[in-house]
Amino acid sequence: MWLTAQAAFAAAFLYILISYADIAYKQSRSRLPPGPRQLPLIGNILQVPLEYQERVFAQWSRQYGDVVYARLFRTPTIILGTLQTARDLMDKRSAKYSGRPRSVMLKEMLDWDRLMVVLDYGDLWRKHRKWIQGSFNDKASLLAWQVVQRREVCVLLSLLLSKPESFLQHLKRYSAALIMETVYGHTVTSDNDEYVAVIEEAMKGTVESGTAGATPVDFFPILKYVPSWMPGAQYKRQALHVRRLVQEANNKPFEMVKRLMTLGRAKPSVVSSLLEASTRAGTLTEDELDIKGAGGALYGPGTDTTNSVMTTFFLAMVLHPEVLKKAQEEIDQVVGAERLPDFPDREKLPYVECVVKEVYRWICPLPLGIPHRVTENDGYLGYEVPKGAMIIPNIWSMSMNAEIYPEPAQFRPERFLDMNPNLVDFADPRGYVFGFGRRICPGRQFADASVWLVIASVVATFNIRTAKDIMGNELVPEASYDSGIVSHPHPFACSIMPRSSRSIATVMEAKSALDA
Repeated sequence: MWLTAQAAFAAAFLYILISYADIAYKQSRSRLPPGPRQLPLIGNILQVPLEYQERVFAQWSRQYGDVVYARLFRTPTIILGTLQTARDLMDKRSAKYSGRPRSVMLKEMLDWDRLMVVLDYGDLWRKHRKWIQGSFNDKASLLAWQVVQRREVCVLLSLLLSKPESFLQHLKRYSAALIMETVYGHTVTSDNDEYVAVIEEAMKGTVESGTAGATPVDFFPILKYVPSWMPGAQYKRQALHVRRLVQEANNKPFEMVKRLMTLGRAKPSVVSSLLEASTRAGTLTEDELDIKGAGGALYGPGTDTTNSVMTTFFLAMVLHPEVLKKAQEEIDQVVGAERLPDFPDREKLPYVECVVKEVYRWICPLPLGIPHRVTENDGYLGYEVPKGAMIIPNIWSMSMNAEIYPEPAQFRPERFLDMNPNLVDFADPRGYVFGFGRRICPGRQFADASVWLVIASVVATFNIRTAKDIMGNELVPEASYDSGIVSHPHPFACSIMPRSSRSIATVMEAKSALDA
């Protein structure tokens, strides 16, 4: 009888405790933005798919509002579904919203501890940003790199003339060659360049290791201490393998620059300039690891996203020959057929500019951007934003907002010409695909110029059409992309032919002039 009473008392006490906990949770939760119902301990993690998370997040935004709260295991997460909310918080309040979530896998296990894109906001991040801005964001630097951009565009056009079926490989080579030349002063002369191969292998292993800040070991850091020999510790064995690749990718091109500097044969580059400046300042010992890390960190963000945008352009032209024709007519009128488009022509080619904008928007290269972290408690629209919350900007949802971009699934550059003048700057995709606030890509102007020159030059010299099978049937590709940190259109075939014999001559003359 006594045991029964004791059991009843314990049950009642437990019920009261749970009730109070539930009330406290609801009261606390009521001050947070709305969001999907959570499960104990794991939160909403089971509701987040392994692929195309941006689509589920967009669905949540339609259901719960522009600002959505979720919990991924122990991590409070705020998902921003509209451009206005991202601008309000990540741009206007960037002092609070410039942190990064802790990335155990990327920084602590793979040794990307000086990768600027995942560095937390602080002195080391400021140091790296200052270096990169000085190398890629001021007018003098941008003008200096134009020689490299022109040369590599000519190489790309020549490769498209000789082997058009390998256009995807040529685009990848262009992105890699730009970064290797500007960062290390190394000219890429073949598809199997030894330095590019090393870095590409490290990047591939890094991507396969998972999204920064969102792998199991990021949610449960204790997992990094699990011995690699234990069953189920494949992630640890893979991390050790990739770590060696990352170290080689950072060391090999860096040591090449140092060796050439000693011999007096190093070409101008970001790394050589930083090494020279640190030597003059007497800070080389403390700066060397940071310079090495800064150089290695520029390759992935500088190549993968650029390659994605250019591949999207080719896909769009295959599916929309009317857009290509209209852009060609504009270039023919402004530039003519005797030379290639050049940077001073840009402001005279408004339709080509709209094509570039629409390419960024249609299949945005970073659908969920790179997560931020809020560094202090904040409030927005009457809701609490708790300190330490991960902030995810759903860039895909922003680019597909029908209120700003009617019929968003359609590739239609004219939308920017027809747009309300008061909306044009706000709706320019370059205002969000490169990030927000203090974390915006410091090399965005260089990247955008590199993309523009390719698009304008290809439009001027080539016709891009659907490929045909052996029976003569058109192989129309789908407007689809793979899931990942960076979105790439699914591989597709197309027909790439020079517009005329004059186009061939123009390409060869331009290449000869630059090679002279």
